[in-house]
Amino acid sequence: MQPTALILAGVFTVSTGMAADPSLLGMVMPDAKVVTGIEVSQSQASPFGQYILSQIQLGANFDKVTAAIGFDPRRDLQEIIAATAATDPSQAPQTQSGLVLARGTFQPARISTAAVLAGATTSTYKGFEILANTTTGKNGGVVFLDNSTVATGDMASLKAAIDRRVTGTVFSGPLAQRASAASVANDAWFATATPSTFLAGKLPNANAGGLNPAALLQSVIQTSGGVKFAAAGATASLEAVTNTSQDAQSLADVLRFLTSMVQMNRNNSAAGGKAASLADSATVTANGPVMRVTLMLPEQQLEQLLMPAQAAPKAKKVAAVR
Repeated sequence: MQPTALILAGVFTVSTGMAADPSLLGMVMPDAKVVTGIEVSQSQASPFGQYILSQIQLGANFDKVTAAIGFDPRRDLQEIIAATAATDPSQAPQTQSGLVLARGTFQPARISTAAVLAGATTSTYKGFEILANTTTGKNGGVVFLDNSTVATGDMASLKAAIDRRVTGTVFSGPLAQRASAASVANDAWFATATPSTFLAGKLPNANAGGLNPAALLQSVIQTSGGVKFAAAGATASLEAVTNTSQDAQSLADVLRFLTSMVQMNRNNSAAGGKAASLADSATVTANGPVMRVTLMLPEQQLEQLLMPAQAAPKAKKVAAVR
């Protein structure tokens, strides 16, 4: 199932926004700690989406795979939702469980035939055929729930998702509410219930303006955010729900301090210049227990951020005069 998995992964960076499909959210595990979503279909019409597609070199093999399975993500994929119950989604994939759910236009029979020819095995669970690639040594699979819905993940998570699909389970709770709100406001979005666990050890312990970022992070209960694309560029946002209004204000103060430090170092390197350009567009506010960061990025700036930094020219050697 490697070709299909590669196609699904390849479109993960392309997005646009509307409310998440309830049928996909319903298959998310009830104990999910991180949920992310991407609306694919309209994003390809945005200037940034077109730019991303123009930079991707797919090659002849991609065309052969899409012809064999009757699925082209540039045309047939509409939405992706990914979820994990792991507290730190950056840990090694083989040590965590998770799901990737997608909505689109699929031809399950053709994909199954191509997958089996490529070495996949099939099994049946509650009337659904599960495709598994046993050659990788990972306990994962892919299942088409109908011609417009596909799920992939480790086998236990996949079977549990089928159970929820069969019973019509609704994803509910505080994280579900935040995920739903983030999906409405953004084209690509995320929501997590364990931000402090995820970022533990990844922030400096040193004081920033008299405040400790790592310590302040412990006050964060939930975070969510995403990116909204438009013709002129994109707006990126992050919301952090803290224990108290004072915690939110302190977190905002730390981020303002760090932003000013980045701006002061804009001339130190090309990377520093790019970071400073992001800092210039940042707005940090605190309203009650919620801290919000917003970045406004013009289209040209978005494209420049993706360009690799040019290597400094090498000094020419001067021949010694004898």
